[in-house]
Amino acid sequence: MFIRGTKDINLYLKKTSLLEYLDETNLNTKSKWYIRKIIKKIDNKKLLISFKHWILWRWVNNNFMVTEKFSAQLKKNIKKLNIVINSKEEAFINQIDELIFNSWRPLKEVPVKFKLDKNEKINLVQSSVDVHLIETKNTKEKLKMIGKFDAFFSNKNLFLTDSNQIVKKIINYEDVIEIIQKSYGLIMQVNKQKILLRGRNRMLTYVLLQRIVPKLNLDINNIKNLYSYFEIWNTAYKWFN
Repeated sequence: MFIRGTKDINLYLKKTSLLEYLDETNLNTKSKWYIRKIIKKIDNKKLLISFKHWILWRWVNNNFMVTEKFSAQLKKNIKKLNIVINSKEEAFINQIDELIFNSWRPLKEVPVKFKLDKNEKINLVQSSVDVHLIETKNTKEKLKMIGKFDAFFSNKNLFLTDSNQIVKKIINYEDVIEIIQKSYGLIMQVNKQKILLRGRNRMLTYVLLQRIVPKLNLDINNIKNLYSYFEIWNTAYKWFN
């Protein structure tokens, strides 16, 4: 995302020479006026587009965090560079904003049809989550689809229900042994069962558990190479850029 690849080695060398004027370390502080002045010096349109996207990509890699500060600065830099983002990049920004919002928004009690224990409340909901059982056969792991559920997070349990809020599975947080985030979803070790949860926003389940179950000690920004979870080709891009 944000980078526009090219096989033209001369183009790469030309945009590298422009780093003395603008790079990922000073992008935040350079004014629109200054950037426009630099851009006017680039009469090759292909080079201009490639350079602007390259600088933004480098900035994202250096600064990526799931925080309001990052999101706000990313949007400012896109406008500052006068970049037109594609649908994938727009979806990425929306996903980040969704994660940020769910990491801090005030918790409100969500009314539900199913029965809860005394002093138990539902505070967070994630809809349309694909749930798989991870089975090991002959040392190889295989996925077994359990179903698509709505996930209701209480202060004690994770309830998986159908669209009519009929409970199909309850996961008690006390039984959770390990949480592993992957680019394709969240793996939860529950006693002897290993479960994969895949929502539309692959990282949302992690953030909701981070918010609702502090004892799990989850922090999305402590995940190594976090940006690669959103852009699977990012590691490969780094080899050539």
